[in-house]
Amino acid sequence: MAVHSLKLTARTLAVSFALLLAGAAHAETLRLSTLKQPGSEGAAAAEKFAKLVAERTQGRVEVKVYPASQLGDWTEVYEQVMQGAVDMAMQPLATADDKRLAITWFPYAFTNYDTAKQSLSPGGAVFGIVSAAIADKGLTPLGVYGEGMGGAGFAKAVEAPADPEAKRNLKVRVWPGGTTHRVLLERFGFNTATLPWAELYTGMQTGVVDGQIGGTAGMALESFKDITKTWVQYNDHFEGDWFIINSERYAGLPEADQKILLEAAQEVSAERFEEVKEADQRHLETMRTAGIEVVTFDDATLEKLAAVARKDVWPQIAGELGEETLGQLKTSLGLN
Repeated sequence: MAVHSLKLTARTLAVSFALLLAGAAHAETLRLSTLKQPGSEGAAAAEKFAKLVAERTQGRVEVKVYPASQLGDWTEVYEQVMQGAVDMAMQPLATADDKRLAITWFPYAFTNYDTAKQSLSPGGAVFGIVSAAIADKGLTPLGVYGEGMGGAGFAKAVEAPADPEAKRNLKVRVWPGGTTHRVLLERFGFNTATLPWAELYTGMQTGVVDGQIGGTAGMALESFKDITKTWVQYNDHFEGDWFIINSERYAGLPEADQKILLEAAQEVSAERFEEVKEADQRHLETMRTAGIEVVTFDDATLEKLAAVARKDVWPQIAGELGEETLGQLKTSLGLN
């Protein structure tokens, strides 16, 4: 009897092992590229997304994360996801081929974390605009990993930063092609100059420019902490990386698994929206501790700045989005 039982047990184990192998053989593996470095919060978020997908699909879908741009520069990866050579990415969107994607940094599309979360989630205005813009490229968005609210850093003091009518003898760097923020800053009383990223630190250090815009407090601490004297938290845009997947690859998955991927990305995104608010506050406190003057605004002041930008700046930069896309954004904000 013991021998018979052992044979049955061995046979059962063999069958179970064979079934496991069969399941593994049919598992879908999706390669996900991200710029985030191993050990960073962003890389951990990508890994959590992968874990959620594996658990909820019961191993039918495996997401393999490649951090630190292991699969190539993010602009190259963007093309590779379009072509299907890479399945997924968590990174910025490449805007060169479609001006509508300028919506991801369009000034004052929203002013706080709640409106950003609403607009950057499925059913939200910006999420919908991006979905339509990248659908033609064979891409499907699943969620947004937030980096934080944008602001401006200066090597000098800033006079009356809350007053959009003040005229200041300060020159602020905007990135090449950064028409949206060039017009915004000039309306807010600054002078502007275009400067490559690689020259920005030296430019601020030597006085070629007095400040920079286009990033978050955390990014400023990483790159310009020792030369930043003033940080103004304008909340001019929300910096984020997008979970994107090749549309054909996505459509090839069972509908239930598509839903799991979307829900997992949204869960990670929603958690990050809560975390990023706290992260921004920590970065601002780190700045204060380092002796940097930090200027923040209450909601009423932010809405005032937004109103000025939407009234005076948006008409000048409408071509960056196109009239149809700008109309959609205005409708979402009740401005039409």
